[in-house]
Amino acid sequence: MVLVAAVRFDPDEAKGVDATLRSFTQTPSGPWFLVAVAIGLILFGVFSFASARWRRL
Repeated sequence: MVLVAAVRFDPDEAKGVDATLRSFTQTPSGPWFLVAVAIGLILFGVFSFASARWRRL
């Protein structure tokens, strides 16, 4: 969505992350994509917590 606005030079076409993720719900595989994004964010949070907790400097 951001790339479309950049190519057309119309900043009114740009959407935020929320609007972009909501637009995926209208596609056939959209809900599965959102589940994959959610799992990825959860895994990144677990990795960040483990890295902060057990990393040796």
